[in-house]
Amino acid sequence: MQNYNYKYTVKDKITGETLFSNINDLSKIGILRNNDFFQYIATEAEMQRLGECKLANEDYICIVRLGNRRRVV
Repeated sequence: MQNYNYKYTVKDKITGETLFSNINDLSKIGILRNNDFFQYIATEAEMQRLGECKLANEDYICIVRLGNRRRVV
């Protein structure tokens, strides 16, 4: 399930370890996808209600970026 133009980075909140980096499909996070936190993020993404943000719960941090940004130099 690709979530539009979003890119996700998922980190363990306690260790700071990056579990997934710049993925565009939340189904790639495997069993974590069943977690209520990630189900919420997926639902918001499907409805295109996410902007660039950092979301966190007690276990994980999810950084959401927009995938099709153009950089101006």
